[in-house]
Amino acid sequence: MKEWTETVAKRLCFAVGGMLMLCAAYIAGRVSAYRGLWKPPEVGPWATIAIWTVLAAGLLFSMDRGIPREGPWSSRLYWMRRVLLIAIFATIGVMVYLK
Repeated sequence: MKEWTETVAKRLCFAVGGMLMLCAAYIAGRVSAYRGLWKPPEVGPWATIAIWTVLAAGLLFSMDRGIPREGPWSSRLYWMRRVLLIAIFATIGVMVYLK
């Protein structure tokens, strides 16, 4: 296992940022389809499997307690993980209520 460095924390921050953008895009697509502004294209069951897999991985990562908070990027990662947890629950809520 590699040592924890700020470079690792920086890369994980970018990964969490990508997951946050994915959650925001999914929520925006569902809300716009619900309001009749835009109909997203049909992508098939593989997209549903992929989004649930990403949400599950993000949920596990956001609840991990083994990540230190000493450096600036590690501290940012801590707060981004909290925001990711909220975004995941918001995405699941949108999935459930806006079918």
